[in-house]
Amino acid sequence: MQPDLTLTQLAQTIGTNRTYLGAYFSSQGTNYYAYIHDLRIRYFVARYRELATAHEPIVAQKLAQESGYHSYSTFSAAFKQRMHKSVAAWMHEEVLT
Repeated sequence: MQPDLTLTQLAQTIGTNRTYLGAYFSSQGTNYYAYIHDLRIRYFVARYRELATAHEPIVAQKLAQESGYHSYSTFSAAFKQRMHKSVAAWMHEEVLT
């Protein structure tokens, strides 16, 4: 959830280089940025559900920041692209289920 994590930093952390890591993502039909957005959105969803189950207050902007986003608008656009609905619409549906 590190906000400024680059492909090079991730490659170094796991003991490879950015070219091989980039090729791996490509072989999986994705790229580094799509992978990071997916990971961060899955984290957001998991934390949202965890807080909802515990009846804790939920602030989407705070959770987006916790998920690694500097900007709520960037998070919101990535969320909508992956979940096919706005953050507010998704949260509303979660409350109903």
